Amino acid sequence: MAQTSAERRAGTTTRTWSKHARPTAVVITSALAGALLFLIARRGLGDDAYITVDYARNLAFSGHWGIIPAQTANTATSPLHVWLLALLTAVTGAPVMAVGLLLVITTAASGFWLHRIAGLTGLPRRVLPLLGVALLVSNPLLASTVGMETYLGIALLIALVRHALPGNWVATGVVAGAMILTRPDFAIIDLAVVLTISASRRALRSALVALAIALPWHVVSWFALGSALPDTLLTRMDESWGATYATGLAWYFQHWSAAIGVTVLLLLCGLAAACWAWSVRAKRPGPAQATLGFAAGGAAHAMAFALLAPPPAHWYYGPAVAGFGLAAAVAVSAFVQREHGNVVLTVATLPVLGALGVDLGHGLPWTTAPINGNWATAAQYERMAETISAERPGSTIVSPAEVGTLSYFCECRIVDDLSDPGRTAEHISEQLDRAGPVTRALLSINYLHRAPAEPIPAEHRMEWENQPVDGPDQWPARLPTDPDAQVRMRLVPFHAP
Repeated sequence: MAQTSAERRAGTTTRTWSKHARPTAVVITSALAGALLFLIARRGLGDDAYITVDYARNLAFSGHWGIIPAQTANTATSPLHVWLLALLTAVTGAPVMAVGLLLVITTAASGFWLHRIAGLTGLPRRVLPLLGVALLVSNPLLASTVGMETYLGIALLIALVRHALPGNWVATGVVAGAMILTRPDFAIIDLAVVLTISASRRALRSALVALAIALPWHVVSWFALGSALPDTLLTRMDESWGATYATGLAWYFQHWSAAIGVTVLLLLCGLAAACWAWSVRAKRPGPAQATLGFAAGGAAHAMAFALLAPPPAHWYYGPAVAGFGLAAAVAVSAFVQREHGNVVLTVATLPVLGALGVDLGHGLPWTTAPINGNWATAAQYERMAETISAERPGSTIVSPAEVGTLSYFCECRIVDDLSDPGRTAEHISEQLDRAGPVTRALLSINYLHRAPAEPIPAEHRMEWENQPVDGPDQWPARLPTDPDAQVRMRLVPFHAP
């Protein structure tokens, strides 16, 4: 049957966009995007990123699992991320450089797996990976998580969809297990993606493989660290920010309107893409399955966190933003194959350009991430740590509710409920007292092997105050929602009021 002119033009567009779509070029371009992001973000890593770096440094240099030296803890939310950073730290000797290398590896892997998804679904092999990586790297909320496990989780999400599409249940299970080791709550994403894409029998097989991959670490953690799940399960869930996950984006929009605005735009694009995929799932099963898989993973994680109602830490939104962003990239790639593909792609770059506008408008390089709720910048914490190291080396200081950056730079012990098992135990005991009977029973089993621990005695504590610096043992800090306000961090005796 003779092709119509529209079909011939569509075919020409497909061949044009598929031309020179070699995986090597895609991987190099994606890696360069990750490297550029790290160069911009490396001076503005958040405090939670430094917590992971502290764990990785101690593991790499002394085989120790904890934030502060010689004090074992179980507050690393992402063991796989810590292991990979520790490996790169051992090779390079530079923990922060290891963060950059791992970011480059994950963005390169993301581009490669998106290229494979394009091949499996018949989509343009240059459009999907490059647009997908551009959306991920440019988004200010995702970019604000550099140093944390977000981009590792995103790369594994893409790998999960890539292997679930052709029904490779063993590879799907291996990736799903790796996602659980990246964050235990990513099991929700595993379940949603695999059930959306795979047949039920394959999904069960993949679940068994995932269990075989992830369970050994949790058993070791249960016996050796006193909890099968990270202690942050309780320490984070109990925090009160005046907002929860369900209302968090509205709360963030009051203070970071541009960054949240472009993020919400990306979420809406992904939602529209999911609606399109549902409507064409019979006609275009490949692209529709990929789109729905990404969207389902992001939506399931968001719904679970909305029900759990933790405080709205911005990295908690990473899976939803990435999932819907990738769904949008798949849908756009499908539309590019049609008539007026160049116009569609041009329109699709607007969210990228808007996100880049926010990123560049934040100043280069960043002193803080575009979305940052810390009470001091990394540079400010470093100056505090240098002074304390010079004047009180080896001292023990109670943290100002943020422990990662100070611990990284200070020749002292910064203690709180994340770094000191004794203080963690006190916090857990309080939560058990308030928990209902069923929750208390489950948590009691989880903490069955926890060894008793007393809080480490401290000589000083650091506290944040909404006042300017006016004396010794005080340093300039910042109010997260008003960086121009004059505030201070001060060091006082531990028992002072």
